[in-house]
Amino acid sequence: MELKEYQQAVLTKFDHFLATLGDQKHKLDAATEALRAAGMESIDLWDPAAKAWDALNQERRLPLLRDEEGRDFIAPYRTRRDGVSVPIPNVCLKVPTGGGKTLLATACVERVQLDFFKRQTGFVLWIVPSDAIYRQTWKQLANREHPYRQMLERASGGRVKVMEKNDAFSKQDVSDYLCVMLLMLPSASRQTKETLRMFRDSGRFTSFFPPEDDPDANKVLWDEVKNLDTNDIADLGYAEGIKPGLYSLKQSLGNVLRLVRPIVVMDEGHKAYSATARETIEGFNPRFLLELSATPNAGGKHSSNVLVSVSGSALKDEAMIKLPINVINEDKGGWKHTVTLAHAKLEQLQKEADAYRSQSNRNIRPIMLIRVERTGKDQRDNKLVHSEDAREYLIEKLGVDPEEIRLKTSEVNDLGDEDLMHANCRVRYIITKAALQEGWDCPFAYVLAELSKTTANTSLTQMIGRILRQPHAMLTGNSHLDECYVFTFDQNVTDAVNSVRKGLQDEGMADLVSQVKASGGAGSGKRVTRTETMKRQEKFSKIPSIFLPRVLHKDAEKQDGFRILDYERDILGELDWESFEYTAAEEFALRDGESSKRTRAKIDVKNVDGKQKVVDELFQETSDEVPDEGLDLPFLVRQLLDVVPNPWQGMRIFEKTLAVLRKRGASEKQLYVLRFDLLKEMKLSLKKQVHLAAEMLFTEKLKDGRLTFRLVSSDDPELNWKLAEQLEIELSDEDREFRRKDGDTVKRNLFDKVFQRDFNSLEKETAWYLDEKESVHWWHRIAVNQSHYSLQGWQRDRVYPDFLACIHGVEEGKFRFSILETKGDHLKGNDDTAYKQRFFDLLTKHANTAIRAGEMQLGVEAGQMSFQMLMQDSWKQVIEMEISA
Repeated sequence: MELKEYQQAVLTKFDHFLATLGDQKHKLDAATEALRAAGMESIDLWDPAAKAWDALNQERRLPLLRDEEGRDFIAPYRTRRDGVSVPIPNVCLKVPTGGGKTLLATACVERVQLDFFKRQTGFVLWIVPSDAIYRQTWKQLANREHPYRQMLERASGGRVKVMEKNDAFSKQDVSDYLCVMLLMLPSASRQTKETLRMFRDSGRFTSFFPPEDDPDANKVLWDEVKNLDTNDIADLGYAEGIKPGLYSLKQSLGNVLRLVRPIVVMDEGHKAYSATARETIEGFNPRFLLELSATPNAGGKHSSNVLVSVSGSALKDEAMIKLPINVINEDKGGWKHTVTLAHAKLEQLQKEADAYRSQSNRNIRPIMLIRVERTGKDQRDNKLVHSEDAREYLIEKLGVDPEEIRLKTSEVNDLGDEDLMHANCRVRYIITKAALQEGWDCPFAYVLAELSKTTANTSLTQMIGRILRQPHAMLTGNSHLDECYVFTFDQNVTDAVNSVRKGLQDEGMADLVSQVKASGGAGSGKRVTRTETMKRQEKFSKIPSIFLPRVLHKDAEKQDGFRILDYERDILGELDWESFEYTAAEEFALRDGESSKRTRAKIDVKNVDGKQKVVDELFQETSDEVPDEGLDLPFLVRQLLDVVPNPWQGMRIFEKTLAVLRKRGASEKQLYVLRFDLLKEMKLSLKKQVHLAAEMLFTEKLKDGRLTFRLVSSDDPELNWKLAEQLEIELSDEDREFRRKDGDTVKRNLFDKVFQRDFNSLEKETAWYLDEKESVHWWHRIAVNQSHYSLQGWQRDRVYPDFLACIHGVEEGKFRFSILETKGDHLKGNDDTAYKQRFFDLLTKHANTAIRAGEMQLGVEAGQMSFQMLMQDSWKQVIEMEISA
């Protein structure tokens, strides 16, 4: 997993702290050994972590914090001691919500294990504050394919054992494995030793303790670890008057943790500042304590040693979060009007996402969160907005499919373990009250509709983090999809905006409060923007007009003899649709499909415990009946239109397929129950056939001259794409100029400025690499800031390349062009990537005709134009071959 720049910086500083801590510990061990050699008692000389902290302070490596009066300061190190008074090395990573705290924690655990303690096995106690975060973290650490788990596997040499508090394990397990136990904070925070199960004698950990009837051995172990809990002698059945000094240690999980001295990871560490929580965690005798928090307390009585502080701006620069946040309020509208507006915004975002997917093959399905005032079964009173009110309005008034709605409350969890990021997931609306206020993570959440007037400001503060994460941590370049939206009604807009800003502060992003925009109602305002003209750099200003070829189709009726390739007319319109059919009808599995399901509710009055009560019962029934109308064939044909655009041909294909299946003995019930499975298989088969036939037609037309890929002498500006000589760009005050890694300005960009918002992580790396190469004359981020340069191939969606690079040729003053398209690893090997690769290869072969048309020319040598796909795992090698060819 590739780390972001700020994550690499965090780990670099952590590595330096560990190295400095190791030096101080070595000095302490040497001093202690010298005292012992001199016959003197070993005393607590110093805390090596405090010494390391002071060394980092002198090197100016510690972050500046800010007190309540706005003054910067560096907090002194606060020593924490374990249950036997040994200092615990403890530091905190201040990372905003969405910044990858869990990723950093696993990377830090790997470093503590291997670099500091020089061991691969042992025990990690991972403490989380809530059930939602517990389930999310468990899912990540328990999955062997997840990058977090793989980091732990690397640290342990492939010997990781992930556990919960009720799992039994042995002393041999701790010796042979890296045991990682996930624990809820309430389970580790107690008032008395008897209140929680983990501190009770369980009988599950006998391998860690001497026999209960061997008091001398128990006493020896207690002398070594004096904060071990002991049994009450009376509980063991001993009579009064026993001799003093009889010991029996509790064989509890709490005692085991004190013996194994775990590395402790504290997620949301600021929630463990209470005296009870601190005492209990320190009582586990940690050998290292790592806190993770977006808002740690620093400088107070109970504070954290903040080693690194990641700003919200760092997350924004790395495209981790959606900003700005748009707050939309209607002064005179009710909650229904607010839902209507939010629904309209979601529909707009979906259209933008569909268009973006057609260009990038990256799936985004925007989701709306709806916060209501009531969710309880008996709390629907028509006064406060209930979850069922919102659900009914979505379905009955806005036409939302019920399958797209989920309820998430303390009582009902329609979400379950559903993967909201999966391409086949249909969820677009989530109704909640408070169940999503912490620990819930879905980057597809874009819109928050706040339907509570009484607690609106508080809930805005608590919910804002739920819509901040950017899908796939990559900007789209579409402003609609790179921002998020909050809808309120009848609110003081200034108060609402301040609540959202407070939410950003609570998520550790206080530096980004200016990224909140408001519209609607009194007190609203807009973020100040400016228009800036970007010109070519002075050294490139004398380059003549730059034209790029398009894919053109011959047309005798046109004066120039060519027109832009029309996919519908020139490709789909010339395919032999009579040749297409579902060829796998003979192999389609005619299994006995599931019976149709029907659910009904029965409400009755019954005698329950001697009292008459109204009860409701749900019944699920199965039905073998097929509706009287049978298969809705026109409906099924309509589902094929995106593959077979002619409905008559679609009907022909479906009727022929059904005839084959009926001849094979398929019953009407089977055809009805399996209709959607059949439709899915037909679409896949026909799509492959259409794409193959379209590719053959496209290639034939290129060979015989009906299609061409070259510049043409024409007054029609559509036939040749011209690179703008200056760009008009809308900028905000927060937009930052894109620079080299060392902070210097980019040298080879065609225009005098380019901005960070225009790059995702892979595009940044590509631009940096191009900018450093002497063989690159200039480069341009071609996919932004103007009408995109696009190429139409044999599939419907156009291809939009990312970069245009001008490269020095072999002869002086000669150049060649390289057009580059970047693809992340998550897109490697899919159909779209394979299509674009074949398309690019074909264009490169035909580029020798693309160079010159009268006075209009590329300014490059004939045949020296190429198209390249850059995959995330091999982009450097491809570019290096490209620019050195």
